[in-house]
Amino acid sequence: MLFTMMLSAELRFWRVVEDGRSGLRATTEVPASFVALGPMGTLLLLFSLTACQNGETTLTRFEDSPVIDSLLESAPHFVVDTDIKPERWIATTRLGTPTDSLFLGSPGNMISVGDSIYISESYGHNIFAVGDDGYLSRKIGTQGKAPGEFNHIWGIDYDGLHIFVKDFDRMQIFTEKFEYVGSFPNVTRASQLQFSVSPDYIFLGCIGIDWLICPYSKLPPYSWIESARLLPVLEVDGRSGENGNIVRVSPEGNRIAVAYIGLPYIFVYDDQFRHLKTIRFEGKRVRDFEPAVGHPNGSIEGIEAGTRGFITSMKFLNSRYLMVNSEDNYVLDLSENDYEMAAKVIFTTFDDTEKINPDDFLLHGDHLYVSSPWEEYVYGYEFDLE
Repeated sequence: MLFTMMLSAELRFWRVVEDGRSGLRATTEVPASFVALGPMGTLLLLFSLTACQNGETTLTRFEDSPVIDSLLESAPHFVVDTDIKPERWIATTRLGTPTDSLFLGSPGNMISVGDSIYISESYGHNIFAVGDDGYLSRKIGTQGKAPGEFNHIWGIDYDGLHIFVKDFDRMQIFTEKFEYVGSFPNVTRASQLQFSVSPDYIFLGCIGIDWLICPYSKLPPYSWIESARLLPVLEVDGRSGENGNIVRVSPEGNRIAVAYIGLPYIFVYDDQFRHLKTIRFEGKRVRDFEPAVGHPNGSIEGIEAGTRGFITSMKFLNSRYLMVNSEDNYVLDLSENDYEMAAKVIFTTFDDTEKINPDDFLLHGDHLYVSSPWEEYVYGYEFDLE
């Protein structure tokens, strides 16, 4: 049994354990390249090592894991300084104004198809089209399991040709006009917060193996590409929530960004699944971060410690910028081999009084749109970093 609790921008996972074992967690062997020399301790460790790629920056660690050791050693690092003071961006426009018959409620994921913007209802059963005036113009879908119906929408993405909608137990594929093309079953891992599509693959949770993210073919029967897999399962004793993960792909498919939500690292791969670079967050926020959290009702026998999300959302805005939400919001420029932080941002509503905790981002025209399930509207911000 899995309990999920969302408080502000934090995501916490709880997993029932019986007799010290989890009936839900994969208890599989770690691949040979990640085998530890000795048993993993049961205590959460916080220690610092000197990064091999950068003699000046101290590497902060929260876990004793040979998997993470190998990932951190396999590519050069780009360090994001969380101590930099953020800019405050004040909304200049908004999307999702209700009409007599349409009401958005809880904005989720967003895509743009041509001039049109589509917003999914966060863990609901509908997708809304937005007109040029910002008003809701059309509602797509209803609750159900027939083609074109949805059962708790988990995410929506667009690859330049087709629209992909993931709900609880399947992926549906549509034309740009939301005409049904096909579907295939895929039971959602509660630990995977976001899926993604590239020109070649659909990136979803792996099923039945020691890895978390697998590419699937975009052609029937939508098979798993067995030669490729990303993010090995972590075996952190008593904290299987550490395997919560996010995957995002650039529009051209040449950059794949993956992350464990409870750790301050993003691993970037190319379209051949070669590890190019590790984006590493450092600073006071990282040093003060406590990934393990207790149950809200106190310690309860048989229930693991929860995992607090360090990285709660990310998305490629275009081929250049990766947007990352980690309490504040970071715009990372990945256009060159030497990555740069283009901006650190706090998003606010029109009057600059309410901070927005983003769930998704969409760059459309000259505005960056930000959705949050805790807001009534999707807010837009002028976007010009040149």
